[in-house]
Amino acid sequence: MFMRRSTGLLLVLLSLFHSAKAAKVSGRIVDEDGIALAFASVVVKGTTMGTSANAEGYYALNLPSGNYTLQAQYIGYKQTLFELVLGAVNVQHDFVLKAQGYELKDVVIRSGGEDPAYRIIRNAIKKRSFHNTQMQSFQTSIYLKGVFRNRSNLPDRVMGMKIKEEDKKEMSSGMGLDSGKGVLYLCEQVADYYTSGKKERLIIRSVKESGNPNGVGMGRVPPVINFYENNVNILAGADATYVSPISNSALNAYTFKLIGEFEENGQRIYKIKVTPKRNYERSLLGDIYIADEDWTIHSVRLLASKKQGLDILDTVKIEQQYVPVARDLWVIKSQVFYPTIKLLGFDFSGNYVTVYDNQKVNQAIPDSIFNRKVTVSYQREATKRDSAYWQALRPMKLEADELRNYGYRDSVYTVSNDPSRRDSLRKRDNRVSVGDVLWGGMNFNGKGYKSSLKISAVLFDVNFNTVEGLNYAPELAFSRKLGSGKVLDADAGLRYGFSNTHFNGKALLSYTQFDPRLEARRWSVAATGGKYISQFNNAQPVPELLNTYSSLVQQRNYFKIYERWIAGLQFRKAHGNGLSWNVGIHYEQRLPLSNSTDFSFVRKEDIRPYTENLPDAFSATPMTQHSAVIARAAVTFQPGVRYTEYPDKKVMHNGKLPVFSLRYQKGIPNLLNSITDYDKWEFQVGDHVSLRRLGSFEFSVLAGGFLNTNNVQIPDRKHLLGNQYTLAGPYLQSFQLAPYYLYSNTEKLYGELHLEYYLKGLLTNKLPLFRQAHWYFVLGTNTFYTANKNYYTEAFIGLDNFGFSVFRVLRFDYIRGWDNLKQNYAGFRLGVKLGATYLSKNNDIFE
Repeated sequence: MFMRRSTGLLLVLLSLFHSAKAAKVSGRIVDEDGIALAFASVVVKGTTMGTSANAEGYYALNLPSGNYTLQAQYIGYKQTLFELVLGAVNVQHDFVLKAQGYELKDVVIRSGGEDPAYRIIRNAIKKRSFHNTQMQSFQTSIYLKGVFRNRSNLPDRVMGMKIKEEDKKEMSSGMGLDSGKGVLYLCEQVADYYTSGKKERLIIRSVKESGNPNGVGMGRVPPVINFYENNVNILAGADATYVSPISNSALNAYTFKLIGEFEENGQRIYKIKVTPKRNYERSLLGDIYIADEDWTIHSVRLLASKKQGLDILDTVKIEQQYVPVARDLWVIKSQVFYPTIKLLGFDFSGNYVTVYDNQKVNQAIPDSIFNRKVTVSYQREATKRDSAYWQALRPMKLEADELRNYGYRDSVYTVSNDPSRRDSLRKRDNRVSVGDVLWGGMNFNGKGYKSSLKISAVLFDVNFNTVEGLNYAPELAFSRKLGSGKVLDADAGLRYGFSNTHFNGKALLSYTQFDPRLEARRWSVAATGGKYISQFNNAQPVPELLNTYSSLVQQRNYFKIYERWIAGLQFRKAHGNGLSWNVGIHYEQRLPLSNSTDFSFVRKEDIRPYTENLPDAFSATPMTQHSAVIARAAVTFQPGVRYTEYPDKKVMHNGKLPVFSLRYQKGIPNLLNSITDYDKWEFQVGDHVSLRRLGSFEFSVLAGGFLNTNNVQIPDRKHLLGNQYTLAGPYLQSFQLAPYYLYSNTEKLYGELHLEYYLKGLLTNKLPLFRQAHWYFVLGTNTFYTANKNYYTEAFIGLDNFGFSVFRVLRFDYIRGWDNLKQNYAGFRLGVKLGATYLSKNNDIFE
């Protein structure tokens, strides 16, 4: 017993001894005028250990006891050294950096001669590939602090709507702002990063997000912008890339000017001014520093703005500093990313500073570090670190407004999550206004937000068509959480036609169960029943609101419908690995309908008759009342999915490979008086492919056909997703000029191709108006072809990216179409681009 106690006491004493042998060096980094040098670096000379200052120049560095030479550096300033013997006592030291003086030794530039910067850049280009591939493996510790601020007072109006003073005060109070100015978002992360070959892993050890103790921050650390690549992506996740100042094509994109040279640690460093030759061609502006003989990057300070092709942000500035670890080998020490944007009267600016420490190059990394599918993982306690932990670990001092923001926002979180306050807010939000009834929709939440009820808005539920006349079709959606990972949903729709006096109603009841640790792993079972209307194409191609307008104002009735009694079951399962499937069976009794009104706003003398409810393409084989039993199955798979492993759950991310889908549909005869008898299959592939500076393209390819056609009713045929309105249909699914039912068929083999190529400024950056407006060309085709040589195809050229600031979602296309019947089509389409959908709408049995 005595020995055990003695050993424990000895371990405690040793722990205290080692703790006492570690101390902190801290201070401020300023220039000769006492102005703070924001995010300057401090490193232990001869190592990769170090830190960065904050925006006010304050730094802090924890080190074991020993002798050190600290080296403070900042782009455009001379390095300053400080030697110290560190014991158990913290050391305070301020660095004063002098502006770097530059020399132009033995440089004579004759009229029309080449600037000496070009010789340096050519040498850097020759060594670019070597430096880009010399790191076979890399590991580093990372500290990230990201902050976003509003630099202006809150505006009086947003999009023309006046903001009340009490609303301004509430917004400012809720976020801890001073008249709207201050920190909007603040986050810190500490992580370890590993990469070897194509494998990578980020382990986030701690994260702190202001106002959310369970916040997981940004998920990923902003990647190192690798200027040794020919083309660099300065905005993570964006397709657009920029020409590196030392890329193979840099001499075609930039002009270079040698500002001067200086000596640092016995090595000559060149400062070179980088200027784009042309605006709007995705090149960068600023300075790059190149080390002599190694021809490696010493540091960069580069800027992109609207003139360099930014779409959403106004400016982005990138600063990087590197440190040498061996001959010809320099590693990143710090990277600061400064975005700014002015939007709707607000003036936002941010800085995301990433400090890299204890970098190791080409050292063995255990295979156990890498997981083929999990690329980002959080330690279990990553979000639970207390203030003492952060105070001891944080490598840079927080700024005054950041400290206030942490305290204020954390207090607001505590108050706002008080159960009684949450319930009070719930009751307030449940109040119904006239605007909710008419256009916003009504939402009601139950106690603890375990249940919700949504009722659709009246104005969007009232429409007109020639069968029902004026109709009212409200919808209700109820959801109830039954426990962890269990949800019950009930949806209902009612519909009354004032002209044909038909009353219809439908209901859908579904139960879903998912894995709380991986929500993408789930299954659900659903049942539907009732009597309701449906378009002959069950993908519902004609929007009711547009049909209301075209019928009443233009007397064009494209909305062709029938009624159906329906009862069905469906089972869906997603495995959480990119694979999902569903099976279902349903019964329908289909009832044909006829027009019941010819009302319109068109003057009597201009009236032209409405077309019949039955599309002209089916006049030879009209639909009669009949029963149908249909079974469907579908499977979808995207290989290469990746995961982020959070402290309490795992989230799946789509992979970079195509999405594959296989669907099968069977009309079952002689069951419940069903007369349908057919088999139909479809296989589909879709993807988005980045071509970097050449733009990107998206495609959807489908092949299918009928294996038997003993009895195929109109709703069961293959219908194209046509469009006869000026407003574009869904991209990568629709045929923008095709009549809705002209090409419906029961062919044994057919195919579809939807292809769109986005030039992303490849040509428009040469056209003054286009490049200043940031409009981009898009080219493509929508093609349908059958084994019997029946076809419809259309080609289009469009202008994308219409709008302003972040609201660039409009697209304008000119389209030409033609078919095997020698019919030609031409027209314009205005569309909204909200993201591609590669798969057909017909994956479910309940349309």
